[in-house]
Amino acid sequence: MTHDRRTFLRAIGAGGIGMTAGALFSTSAAAATITTIRGGGADIWNTEDAFHFYYEQVSGDFDVVVRNTYLERTDDWAKVGIMARETLEPDAKNVMVRRNPDGEASLQWRPEAGADSDSNDLRADGDWLRLVREGDTIESYTSSDGEDWTALTVLEPGDDHDVVLSDQVYLGLAVTSHNPGTLTTAEFRNLSGVSPTENRDIGDVEVAGSVSVAEGVPFVSTGEATDVTATSATLRGELTDLGGADAAECSIEYREVPDESWTTASAGTLEETGAFSVDLDGLTSRRYYEYRAVAETSDGDVATGSADTFGTPSRSNGRSGRNGPDSASNVDLADGFADPAPWLDDDTPVIKITEPTRRQLAAAVGVDGPRLVVFETSGVISLGEQRLTVTNDQLYLAGQTAPSPGITLVRGDLWISADDCVVQHLRVRPGDSNLTEESDWEPDGIRTGDGTANNVIDHCTTTWAVDENLSVGYDTENTTVSNCLIAEPLQDATHSKGDHGYGSLIGDRADNVALAGNVWAHNYDRNPRLKQGTRTVVANNLVSHYRDGCWMDPDTEASIEGNVFRRPVSDQPNVFGDGDAFVDGNVLEPEDADNPMVGDGITRLDSRPLWPSGLEVLAADEVADHNLANAGARPADRTAVDERILEQVRTGTGSYIDSQEEVGGYPDLEVITHSVNVPQSGTNAWLRARARRVETSD
Repeated sequence: MTHDRRTFLRAIGAGGIGMTAGALFSTSAAAATITTIRGGGADIWNTEDAFHFYYEQVSGDFDVVVRNTYLERTDDWAKVGIMARETLEPDAKNVMVRRNPDGEASLQWRPEAGADSDSNDLRADGDWLRLVREGDTIESYTSSDGEDWTALTVLEPGDDHDVVLSDQVYLGLAVTSHNPGTLTTAEFRNLSGVSPTENRDIGDVEVAGSVSVAEGVPFVSTGEATDVTATSATLRGELTDLGGADAAECSIEYREVPDESWTTASAGTLEETGAFSVDLDGLTSRRYYEYRAVAETSDGDVATGSADTFGTPSRSNGRSGRNGPDSASNVDLADGFADPAPWLDDDTPVIKITEPTRRQLAAAVGVDGPRLVVFETSGVISLGEQRLTVTNDQLYLAGQTAPSPGITLVRGDLWISADDCVVQHLRVRPGDSNLTEESDWEPDGIRTGDGTANNVIDHCTTTWAVDENLSVGYDTENTTVSNCLIAEPLQDATHSKGDHGYGSLIGDRADNVALAGNVWAHNYDRNPRLKQGTRTVVANNLVSHYRDGCWMDPDTEASIEGNVFRRPVSDQPNVFGDGDAFVDGNVLEPEDADNPMVGDGITRLDSRPLWPSGLEVLAADEVADHNLANAGARPADRTAVDERILEQVRTGTGSYIDSQEEVGGYPDLEVITHSVNVPQSGTNAWLRARARRVETSD
């Protein structure tokens, strides 16, 4: 039987189960066969999955290998991988070696049907994935070349991550866009150890996925960028398979992040496999560029390599002093435990957001490398009822650079699951946009991820969250939350636990957390909640209209100083629970309120158990006026929502809400554009000056 080389669709059978990986990779047929899967769905995670699956049913042991040569970044947490699952139900027990757009591979699993999914922190870069079952033991690996394998996680019976799959499982390739209603495209080569014959959507994907398999197709890979200067670079690719054609036109496509359109630079024609390169000139200094190798064969096939990035340096010496004006607030972003962006210098690439879209923002924050993100537009960015997660370290998200009235994120939440990040002068308002009877919509406003370190959230506004408005993750180190307006969570919206109008949760074992200069308003509970094993400074905050103030769990230590508690709606002590605290200089308003300042379960300390060296305490009688003038995003350029909430705090009015629709609904901010020219030197001072400009009219 003869099949058209470019359009023949079939199920791959690269080898029988149990064969070793090395025995399968040398065949030209395997190398010249490409599987393209388009999949949608919210995620493969939590208690239910939503994705596209290409699979067969197998019994016994298996050893599956595949190379993921492309994954479209529809979200930072889009994922592809090899999966084994017991049933085709969305909540099935399963194991998956996965890969995200950042290139890191890891193992995840659901130990029982309907249980929460789990993973561990062991990750490694590699486009080759391998999943092995031998008896009841599951092993996972990744590789950059298909020969030298890095072990990831091993699941064995009786260990802490016990997952015992039944003898018969559904085994194959899984793809999710992590973005309902949107399909991501993933490409695979060198599949071995399984011969999929079926494909289908699992769970609620909103848009149908698909699979196509083609034989005899060309292949090109993207190489490293070299000789990078402020305005030039050499970019490389390698044509590794002509797919049966006589020749191929090879080129490099490139674009400035976060642009959508590509520019093509020709590298010439190759009549046999080999490397090629292009020399680019006329680049812009201090920018990130995305690039990829492309080959178009003489008989019409087009192969595209995975995209990579490089950053151009500045035209200066790359150093940047830490000078510049202090914050208009008594609490500077450097006064907490975190050191704000110590990596930032005059060579740090700048990414410009030119239109208020999730696509541009996600592309900017998703770059793997130090980056300063600035805004040449104002307006509202809809996150599309999805979380926007920062997974790569060293991000400076500078909302102060936007023209008036600044940037507001709606219909989703922002998670900083990375280290050494700074977020300033943004508003986040998730709301109940995904409210349905079946909804599990429980967004925060802003949250730092578990296990993260050295992050600063400064002068941000978070309102209308369904879980907590602004929280610090578990097992974190050196986190500062300063000058934020944390207000008006949704009391009875879509949370599975019912009423949940909560302010801030500091996760178990979070160490060196500074909460200073903030306003918590209309949060029924968690103002803040300091969970077990945390060490926290709570200083010069204003807490207004609350049931529970500062709640301490066992084994916590805190310095709680110079805070104002105003308008309690219960007789609960303002500082209560079971922790150890130095409590000094706090006040309760109004004068006729008689809540105890400290509950009986708190062990009073004679001195501070911890304190950041740069923080100076204001007297409590100055705190209310000070915080009302300085807290939240862009105090000199407030939106109507922030103005309303702060006026309610001033006047002792306002109530708890169940939906943003009770207070006018999502904002519709004017989209105004202007040019942002980041200087070639003095970046830190420039950022501080831009922040000062939106913090005070002086």
